[in-house]
Amino acid sequence: MRVCNLASGSSGNCTYIESEKARVLVDVGKPLEYVLNALNELKIAPDSISAILITHEHTDHIKGVAKFARAFNIPIYAHSYISEILFNQLSSVRHLLNFFDADFDIADLHIQPFPVPHDSKYCVGYRVSEADAVVSIVTDIGNFTDTVYEAIKSSALVFLEANYDPEMLMSYPNYPPFLKKRINSDHGHLSNLSCAKAIEKLVHSGTRLVVLSHISEHSNTVNLAVNTIASYLESKNIIPNVNVRLDIAHHEHRGTIFRINPTNKN
Repeated sequence: MRVCNLASGSSGNCTYIESEKARVLVDVGKPLEYVLNALNELKIAPDSISAILITHEHTDHIKGVAKFARAFNIPIYAHSYISEILFNQLSSVRHLLNFFDADFDIADLHIQPFPVPHDSKYCVGYRVSEADAVVSIVTDIGNFTDTVYEAIKSSALVFLEANYDPEMLMSYPNYPPFLKKRINSDHGHLSNLSCAKAIEKLVHSGTRLVVLSHISEHSNTVNLAVNTIASYLESKNIIPNVNVRLDIAHHEHRGTIFRINPTNKN
């Protein structure tokens, strides 16, 4: 598989995953022009995209879905629990909407959605596999539950939220108290330390590559996220760039291109 985050954060989210026979986008929360430019950097024709997978209905995850899907006739997949919301929010592409309640396949990609605690109608993460090459995407998560861990353990690559630093969050003057409480709740977002503890578990399951994602522009910084997480992991005898590689998903430009190769493909 070839995998690249195109954008991650409150201004919009989008991740590209490619196998031998399929090309999918997870969320399209950026404007059409942005996504087209990012795909062009990867030398990907937009009409070659096989499907769009939606995690949940918040604007920063679906803002560009309708225009992209309509322009290139791309099928859209989302959980049935948000069907009514999406029929309204994406009314111009109703004919392209497909709803799932269980695992499904897109060509040679096996898609395993799983519930993620977040303050939306319903939010899922995705475990995406081509044979035994596995990539998981877990953002907009308030609590790293056992359900989430069981769904993504042993993934070769995990996009995992490191949204906020608690001190920066509480001192940020432009967030009202109710918003700070929401972000800091079990159905809000994941703090740097909570992310670090999740990575500790994932490393013990075999994960060796984590992309820190959905880093807040107001209540976090890249350096603070990396340093907090690295310090915690080192305290647990997990050495960054030795036992696990930490990478960054960015707000306004694409991230690193990763290649995850299956080992048991016939």
